Amino acid sequence: MKFSGIAKRINPVLQKVCGSLPLTPWSSVLSRFDPRELQGVPPPMNIKLIAEAGELKQLRFNNKHDAWFPEKTRISADLWNEYLSVFWPHRANGHYYLRNGSVINSGDVCLDCGSCEGFFAFQALEAKAAKVILIEPSATMANCLRKTFAADIAAGRVVVVNAAVGAAEGSTTFAFDDFDPFSGKPAAIPSAIKISVTTITKLFSDLELKRLDFIKMDIEGAEIQALEGSLPLLERLHPKLAITTYHRPFDYIALHAIAKSAGYPKITPVGLVDRGVGVFRPVMLHAHL
Repeated sequence: MKFSGIAKRINPVLQKVCGSLPLTPWSSVLSRFDPRELQGVPPPMNIKLIAEAGELKQLRFNNKHDAWFPEKTRISADLWNEYLSVFWPHRANGHYYLRNGSVINSGDVCLDCGSCEGFFAFQALEAKAAKVILIEPSATMANCLRKTFAADIAAGRVVVVNAAVGAAEGSTTFAFDDFDPFSGKPAAIPSAIKISVTTITKLFSDLELKRLDFIKMDIEGAEIQALEGSLPLLERLHPKLAITTYHRPFDYIALHAIAKSAGYPKITPVGLVDRGVGVFRPVMLHAHL
């Protein structure tokens, strides 16, 4: 291993020892030294354009998954990395959802918060989930999802909800870029549009669900509020959780506290990232009974 690689792995340890990472658990800091993570070589990019329809285009990933995107979406290494974050199961991928007890069983009802293009929905349906609710605040991406999963929607296996989830019902402003669908996030800028905000608890009631087995969440730093809005369901049903914690340095510790207060005995951090600012934090939190 090159010296620069060693230094990169030692840096978070030094920060933790010096007390500058009080909110990052030791297990995440030391994960950089797991020899099983050193051998990861991601599959080469495999994205093909297979159809176009007006302002949309259909892309095929890894000769397997066909998804609709805005016509302006760039076919790039970043787009391939978004795909791999869901489908590459190697330990080096801290963003992998189905890990550490967060598994989908046949017949499960899953909630996909921040669905975007629907990669996780493919994964859930392949695991034989009975129903997947896709929550996506971008109207453009919600329309893409309806086109991608048209057959599953007709069969009652998929429901698309064009809204954001938070701690309470209301509204917010949301910015979206057709060139980069993964960059959408709440923002107060001139180009932002007003969107509806609901809660997971309200959605559960509105959709007349009888069970909730799995919650996946990657919503650009709004995870704390969304989990707060689902607390009554967490306490009662204890769905498995796979929630991103990398957007802000304090996200993991706050989400851990919410899960702990809801009665989850098994809460595990996975991965480590600094987001280019030098403050390391776990990539994801997994929780289950």
